[in-house]
Amino acid sequence: MIKKINILFILVICLFSISVNGQDKLLFLNGKTLEGSLIEKTNYEYTFKTSKEKQFIIDKYRVFSYTQNNKETIIYEFDTLSGNFLKVQDMKMFVYGERDAHQTFKPRITNIVGLGVGAAAGFMMQNDQNFVYIAAPVFFTVTTLLFPTKVNQKKLTDIQYIKEDEYLRGYERIARSKRTQGALKTSLIGMGAGFLIGVIVNSSKK
Repeated sequence: MIKKINILFILVICLFSISVNGQDKLLFLNGKTLEGSLIEKTNYEYTFKTSKEKQFIIDKYRVFSYTQNNKETIIYEFDTLSGNFLKVQDMKMFVYGERDAHQTFKPRITNIVGLGVGAAAGFMMQNDQNFVYIAAPVFFTVTTLLFPTKVNQKKLTDIQYIKEDEYLRGYERIARSKRTQGALKTSLIGMGAGFLIGVIVNSSKK
């Protein structure tokens, strides 16, 4: 009985693995990916159904490559007239860097500091009745641009490209974008919370 259960378990795992690996993938020029089924290809657009059964028609110029049966086909072409200024290999490195940043970069420390800065600014703004503190989230967000980003090699599934300049440029572009967006968002949330805390504290004093 136990042997049958073990065999059944192995079969389920194998079927799941085949299902996952058998999915088609689109890799966009901005580094984002989409998994599902590539239904139709034309010279100008792709019809793609996601794993959540949502169907999209995607312009071909937005896509760097598609993967079917674990084989990647690059459709990007070097063409300065259409704005594709990087050669295919350089663009591949750039897009791979963007992709890895989307998947692995998490600006946790920046977000935590942003909450703290925002909360302090919100509390002081309410306590002092001075709206000069409202600029704190913007100031904090701009400050994050002064610091470089770092590739977290432990989270990468493939580290063979980390010394390529274009890979690092692509990674840096997305990582900085995620960090600045996170800094602004968390500092604004912190400011709202800090302002509310200030209202509660000052009300209790009266």
